[in-house]
Amino acid sequence: MNIKIVAVIVLFAVAVGAALAFTFTQGGMEYRTFPQVTGSEYGGERVKMKVQVISIESAENPAVFIAEDLAPDANDPKANFNVPRGKGKVIYAAPVPSGFKLGCHATLEGRYDEKKGAFVATNMQTQCPSKYEGQETPALSEKPATGTP
Repeated sequence: MNIKIVAVIVLFAVAVGAALAFTFTQGGMEYRTFPQVTGSEYGGERVKMKVQVISIESAENPAVFIAEDLAPDANDPKANFNVPRGKGKVIYAAPVPSGFKLGCHATLEGRYDEKKGAFVATNMQTQCPSKYEGQETPALSEKPATGTP
């Protein structure tokens, strides 16, 4: 084969490998809980949170509400039940999604702001109500069932 063709193929393979490495190391955001983002190990990076709205101070722009971390899904084999859960204040400075109401489940993206004492969300998606209505969400003090008494 021609040396130029081999060089192009090698360069293409290196570029694809570098793009994949960047995507896997930098592209994804981790899910965190309130105790994790308020703890000393949190470095201020953008994270995602799965929460339930437990009180609403303001639904206008900016929306200000108190949310509680959702328990991990018992059917998820990757679920970690040892992660501490808590609750905290959330500020969302954009129009709220149509499903935003007391008790709704939401996925938030943003950063915890120590000065405001709140998680400042830059993106919020509410879950379809049919996915959580009629289901009881475990309280913070409850532990998931393990199948043993």
